[in-house]
Amino acid sequence: MLGGYAYIVDQTNQAQADPTRPEREATLSIAVTRLFEAGPEQARGIGRIVESEPHLADVKNRRVYFSLAFEEGGEGSNAASVGSILHCVGLVSPVLPEATANGFDAYLVNARVSLRVKRGVVHAIDPNSDGLRALLDRLLQSARRTLSLGLDASSRETKSYRAMLLGIKGELDPEQKQRFLQNGALHLFAISGLHIGVIATCGHQFLQLFRLSRKWIPIPNLCAIASFVAITGGAPSAWRATLMIACYYLCLASKRQTAALNALFLSALICLVIDPFQLFLAGFQLSYTTVAAILLYGVPIAHAATAAWNPCEDLPRESWRAPHYIVHFSSRFALSSFGISLSAFLASSTLSIIYFNTISFIGIVANIILIPLASLVIIAGFLSLLSGIIHLTPLTVLWNNAAEVVLSAMHAILYGLERLGPAFLTIESPPVGLLFLLLVLLLSLFAYGYAKRWDFPKSWLWTFPSIYTSICLAIARFL
Repeated sequence: MLGGYAYIVDQTNQAQADPTRPEREATLSIAVTRLFEAGPEQARGIGRIVESEPHLADVKNRRVYFSLAFEEGGEGSNAASVGSILHCVGLVSPVLPEATANGFDAYLVNARVSLRVKRGVVHAIDPNSDGLRALLDRLLQSARRTLSLGLDASSRETKSYRAMLLGIKGELDPEQKQRFLQNGALHLFAISGLHIGVIATCGHQFLQLFRLSRKWIPIPNLCAIASFVAITGGAPSAWRATLMIACYYLCLASKRQTAALNALFLSALICLVIDPFQLFLAGFQLSYTTVAAILLYGVPIAHAATAAWNPCEDLPRESWRAPHYIVHFSSRFALSSFGISLSAFLASSTLSIIYFNTISFIGIVANIILIPLASLVIIAGFLSLLSGIIHLTPLTVLWNNAAEVVLSAMHAILYGLERLGPAFLTIESPPVGLLFLLLVLLLSLFAYGYAKRWDFPKSWLWTFPSIYTSICLAIARFL
């Protein structure tokens, strides 16, 4: 901890920009290290300044956030990728650490970004000279073509399909993005735990079909997952999820107790040893608090709910018919989904207020429906890419069309939820310190309840979420 603290202080001092620097126009060359969005008209992301004008020599090698438009008639987003160099003209301004305690500026400060380039134009792009990155970019373009086979490449559903499988949010139009955001479902388009978990499960089952020994399955499966993460841009959330899976496999390989909590905390420790700054990033906090809440609270209350609700318990299992099985398994699935969605909402709502100044109430209901449907889309995409690799085009088209049917249903559900009324609440200037304290208290209560095996009155398990949410909103709105 002391080593991490010293590292953070040193790196923060090095990354800080001169607060007295005025906003000025500059000609720069930026090496892209991460792309948030690369649409046909603009690109947003984080990079490193590799060239600058002589009078701005001090900005060279600094990390910079850029939001740039493509010059009309230029190369556009086809050439913009991680590792490419953008030659641009734009307004350069410092990112001030004391400007805000939350929001996007806080994310940039914690990511050691000291400069911002905005209202600029890219007039030339140098393609990636890194052979490995160039190969990954070609594989990404090949995956986009595979996921478009048999579909209208310009339709909303196809763009959503590619965005969900490959994490390319630039495929979504502004209306789609706003609709998913307001319903608390935009996370479905970020390569994260859901994607990696589904793909890891599919890969594990696929390798078992070849009678591969269980002790050898983790090696090819982890290699495939790591390749997928690298091809899709290597988002930190995706690498964290991959590390969680690797730690879980490590538990299996060492023949120790395969406790998901052990794997979760081991992966968090490894992440912080590699880069202590991740502790301050919203993505790291959301990932680990949400998964911890699901394991500590969501799974136990899901078990309690399914044990309490068993409409066919008075009927011997031998006499069950198809309707009994349908009622039994569908109710268990719905209750389990609700428990997991509720725990994720409780853990993420505080951080959503802190970092995004919003809280989505309809997100609990929306995610109960949308997450299973999104899982089906990811499974169809996995099978489509697998079929494309072995050149089974008819199967690729089949899986693509199946995914588009599910995505059409998801859009219809979102449109229906939107018509119910406002799905979110905006909160200006929330008290960040108090909200973080409340979140720590929440996780402490979850850990205490988990240690006691949640041996409390059942009514407490269901009233606690409403009490916590009320306290959280009261602190955010009135303090």
